Amino acid sequence: MKCLWVRHGETEMNRQARYLGHTDVGLHENGRKQVAALAEQLQSLELSPAKIYASDLQRCVQTAELLTARFPCSVQTTAALRELSFGEWELLTYDEIVQKNEEEVKKWHKDPLLVSPPGGESLQQLGERVDAWLQEIVEMHAGEEALVIVTHGGVIRWFQSAWLTQDKSHYWQVEGLRHGTAMLTEWDGQRWTYQPLL
Repeated sequence: MKCLWVRHGETEMNRQARYLGHTDVGLHENGRKQVAALAEQLQSLELSPAKIYASDLQRCVQTAELLTARFPCSVQTTAALRELSFGEWELLTYDEIVQKNEEEVKKWHKDPLLVSPPGGESLQQLGERVDAWLQEIVEMHAGEEALVIVTHGGVIRWFQSAWLTQDKSHYWQVEGLRHGTAMLTEWDGQRWTYQPLL
């Protein structure tokens, strides 16, 4: 089974370089253009997904809806695919966060797997909900050709490090995806592998 992972298009908060976790905002005009360009790029991809799964936050729902122009199938939303919750750091820039709580930032950078932003989630907590969802989906769609998963940068980085490289400590080292871009992966029944889009 193949899974096309898509990072949502850009929002105004992304353009301002603000930490955007569970805060629910929609796509910026540029974000819509990014997704439209991606849908056009994917025209050459021979993929007939059974369903599009998306984070239930607006920026992902809107991205998924735009992609139905290329993949005419139903969209199902889930909170399991939400971005990491940044708690008290939501909607702040990195500089603002450091000014507010430099010591907490240092602790978080040192051990993001177990340390969470104040009132937010650790990467381990994000990973637990994403892993549980992914295992359930793999079992549910066994034997089907493909799925599209529309989610956030943090969720995709978790998948890349925990599942593709099989090393959670690589979370900050993996390349990740830019807004409005995608990567294709395949599950062979034992492990996930990366498949070039073109």
